Amino acid sequence: MFKKILLLIVIISTQAFANKDNVIKNLSPFFGNIDKEDISETPFDGVYEVLLRSPIGSVLISKDGRYLIQGEVIDLDKRQRMPSSNKVNQLKQSLINTINDEDKIIFKAKNEKYAIHVFTDVDCPYCQKLHAEMPKINKFDITVKYLASPLAQLHPKAQSVMEKIWCADDRIKAIDEYKKYKTIPNSKPCDNPVASQLQIATKLGVNGTPAIFLPNGVHIPGYVTAEVLLKRLETLKP
Repeated sequence: MFKKILLLIVIISTQAFANKDNVIKNLSPFFGNIDKEDISETPFDGVYEVLLRSPIGSVLISKDGRYLIQGEVIDLDKRQRMPSSNKVNQLKQSLINTINDEDKIIFKAKNEKYAIHVFTDVDCPYCQKLHAEMPKINKFDITVKYLASPLAQLHPKAQSVMEKIWCADDRIKAIDEYKKYKTIPNSKPCDNPVASQLQIATKLGVNGTPAIFLPNGVHIPGYVTAEVLLKRLETLKP
């Protein structure tokens, strides 16, 4: 009996590896290199989740590697979208954590309880709208750490302006005055992190600003009010 059970386990394991080989074979031409460790089970029978690394994200695919599942997955019981897997969020947060605080523009809360990262474009109107709520956000004990993600197609001058802001002696004052009054700081060129942060934003799948990342790596695309932001943060597990 034990031998039969062991043989069954071996057969199932072999089939699983064969299925993952098919998944890698079919997805690699579209998404680049994929490791077997990046392919994991899902709550759906016959479906794998595949972790992608450039840009960071995931896709669902049938276990035979034939059918790619596109679009949102909706939980009809909870009436909500299936969130990104923890693996995706952890990978995103790990990438953000590679950026030194010295290269960020930080609006620190007096009694910091939460810290979020926001990829911003200084010429983005919704970024300006979010920035206008900075006093309220800080009052809610939320620290905001700005990162650069100038969108050249929409705002062709944004990157050069942001480089001047990041090279200013007082970055906080410089970004605040530009977002409020469009005042460009008279700063000298310097070795700045704007281009490298833009590359990281691309790897994270940021295609619009503001792009808010919570401490657990969850990405909130676009503007939200300070109140909504606080509610999202309060739902996080300690």
